[in-house]
Amino acid sequence: MDEDAVHGVPTHDVEKVDGWLRRYLGEFSRYQFTYVPMDTGGGKRHVMLVDVSSPRWGDLIHPLHKEYENFRPGAIFHRYAGTTEPARPVEIYALTDRARRGTKRVNVDVAVATGTVAVLPSTEDVRRTILDHLREDFMSQVHAVEEERDAAVSFRLGGLGALQAFAPDVRTPEAFRQEVDEYLSDFDAAMQKTLIQAVGDSGTPVTLQLTNPGEDNLTQVQVVLTLPGTVSAHITADTEEEIDWPRQPVKYGQASLLETRLAGLAAVQPSAHPRLFLPSPDIDHGETDTVVRFVPVDLRPHETVALDPITLCSAHEADLFDGQWRATATNVSSQIQRPLHIPAQNLDLDLRTVLRTAFGFDEDVVDGEDGEDGEDDSER
Repeated sequence: MDEDAVHGVPTHDVEKVDGWLRRYLGEFSRYQFTYVPMDTGGGKRHVMLVDVSSPRWGDLIHPLHKEYENFRPGAIFHRYAGTTEPARPVEIYALTDRARRGTKRVNVDVAVATGTVAVLPSTEDVRRTILDHLREDFMSQVHAVEEERDAAVSFRLGGLGALQAFAPDVRTPEAFRQEVDEYLSDFDAAMQKTLIQAVGDSGTPVTLQLTNPGEDNLTQVQVVLTLPGTVSAHITADTEEEIDWPRQPVKYGQASLLETRLAGLAAVQPSAHPRLFLPSPDIDHGETDTVVRFVPVDLRPHETVALDPITLCSAHEADLFDGQWRATATNVSSQIQRPLHIPAQNLDLDLRTVLRTAFGFDEDVVDGEDGEDGEDDSER
């Protein structure tokens, strides 16, 4: 028989095929088949394609139900590389474990050990006021330089000598604007981190405790906490850690090529005290909810562990905030999901007070007014 020839098979209704297979396999529904017509020049032939879906945790072992050739009922087959043979002991143990896991469930409990949601005034308007003030101050440097150059050009007696008096800035106004935008973005992040530190001082970060009340070892248990979108979540900052305030752009009109390169080198210099970065919760602020994914942990029977603390803030007044947690593990296939209620705590704290205390802002800058001297009061 030519191995390259397409011989095909007779076609049968699915009901007949199911009945024939059920005699040997019992109740088995994880397969689908279809007939594909092919014509290689010797007439149309039908090729039967059988798609068997992958087994899932909890699926039973499927032994042979009817004697077939030299194999008696109860024989268990396993697909090895290129061949199907009776299963060896190690495969039977694995199949038994697969079936047994169907009875196992994620049996854990999550509770608030300590902490509250800090309720404080919204910071968005204050931050926008400060950033607008700083942006206006920076961009006024561009206007001032352009006015001086225009005046020098129009001054007849100055001529070329007057133009040479200017040390040309290697940055274009657009490049300077982009540099300012990047600085203000980093500055905004630093302001928010300063506030989170202050919340940590005045309030209580939330610490969840995860408990395994059962008798089974659970591996890589991950807790996912979902909160209302009105609650913002942050990795709890070390209240003793110094805030890394960004370096201000060199004043426009004064940045030579050497100064620009030195500023770039200073921005990428490694810290004198490198930090050890450890795994921390992953936080996603969506439009309608805030999702916190904690680092997976292993749990022994009857063990309780504390998850990484998180700082929760909200500008929404409430006595408590309703959330929901769910947990999964890698050695079982199910998940558990329960509500979680976190109490609220009103804090007499606002960003203006924090910045005046921690950063040295005066009231004019924080309130969006220019100081009498017209200089940037935020410079460190």
